[in-house]
Amino acid sequence: MNAGSQLSSGRRPKWIHITIGVSLIVVAVALTVGWQILAGSDFIAREAGTLRWVIYFLGTVLFLLLIGGLALMVLLLIREVRLNERQSNFVSAVTHELKTPVASLKLYLDTLQLRDLPESRREDFYRTMRQDLDRLHATINNVLNAAMYTDRPVVDPQPLDLARLVRRSIDLTRTRHQLPREAFTYEGPETLRLKGNAEALETAILNLLDNAVKYTRDPSQARVDVEVRVDGDGQAHLRIRDHGIGMSRGHLRLIFNRFYRIGREVRRSHTGTGLGLFIVKSVVKGHRGTVTADSPGPDKGSTFTVTLPGVLEGVTADQDAEVPEGATELHG
Repeated sequence: MNAGSQLSSGRRPKWIHITIGVSLIVVAVALTVGWQILAGSDFIAREAGTLRWVIYFLGTVLFLLLIGGLALMVLLLIREVRLNERQSNFVSAVTHELKTPVASLKLYLDTLQLRDLPESRREDFYRTMRQDLDRLHATINNVLNAAMYTDRPVVDPQPLDLARLVRRSIDLTRTRHQLPREAFTYEGPETLRLKGNAEALETAILNLLDNAVKYTRDPSQARVDVEVRVDGDGQAHLRIRDHGIGMSRGHLRLIFNRFYRIGREVRRSHTGTGLGLFIVKSVVKGHRGTVTADSPGPDKGSTFTVTLPGVLEGVTADQDAEVPEGATELHG
């Protein structure tokens, strides 16, 4: 798989820009020639009044098309510039996210090799090294998942238990961030079966839960409310609400874009690559579902709602999809 091409697949094809540019040149030439003919023809000026007004009308239309095309080109150029800026920021963020834990691991390994430390200090070093490895693993997974799930519908959906998947994701997130059990509240059925890709959905849910913790002022004090329900429309609804930093209305329509991150690059206090919510959107879209975000404003928390079709009735437990490889059921 070519990860680079997948990450860039959302860019507008070049032939659109070329077509618009050539069309504008043709319109400009036609407009110039038409006005020259109109201005230099005494016969049209004196005798053909109707023809003259037709040419005036066509010239005005072509002039408006020219102005509209130029405005469109400017908008497309601005979009390309912003995308290039986000891609540049993404490269910087990934470089930082890869180099920082590697440098930290090298420092701790050198210290362990060159110095005789007491067991308590060694345990602290091992714990920090494990956190650095988890951070490195998460960065690599984000880049690979963004390539894996972009524009890829679920080809062979299998029965799975969404409620169980959500509870396991909660336990994994709580363990990863070393949070108490009361940090998360779960409201929903014990079992909710639907068809989909269990591994992809777990990736999306873990990204949402990780964001809910990470974008809290004090992650150690994070409180996240998770709700799973089925309405009469036959669709499953997953709602994740945090009490974190929230966001303004202007960010809500942009946060699912590839590479988008809130705030100025030099002033951000949270690590990340800008791919987490893009992966969530891609996974949900691949399941023919929807994901939305809402926030009352800065410092008022955020709510993410995922809607998935294909709820199953009458599927026995042993027909559920296998637990994704490498995942551990921590829920008690």
